Amino acid sequence: MSADDTCVRIRDCSRTSDLNAESIKKVGDIRESSSTTRQLIHTLVRNGTFEELARAIFETTIAIRDTANEVNEIVKDLKDRGTIKDTASAVIETTNATRNTIEIAKAARKTKNTEEG
Repeated sequence: MSADDTCVRIRDCSRTSDLNAESIKKVGDIRESSSTTRQLIHTLVRNGTFEELARAIFETTIAIRDTANEVNEIVKDLKDRGTIKDTASAVIETTNATRNTIEIAKAARKTKNTEEG
């Protein structure tokens, strides 16, 4: 065994002990964080924060459900009265009328250009 081998072993051992010390510190930090988290949870439970949050979520869910039901009723009413169909037909008629107007304008422009030229 050479002197270099001994140095390498000593360095490895010191590095290992540093890593062990670091690991022990991390475990301590984890325990401290765990204790702090546990205290926070107990405080939130005692104050009724979780119950209040659950109640708020429940009320929001009910409001969303009621809104969805209202929208469904309105759509059904519009469908039953034919409003949606009438609106779609009006859009189609307007589109066709616009296309006809464009064709007329193109033809008039072409005629004007021919007369001038």
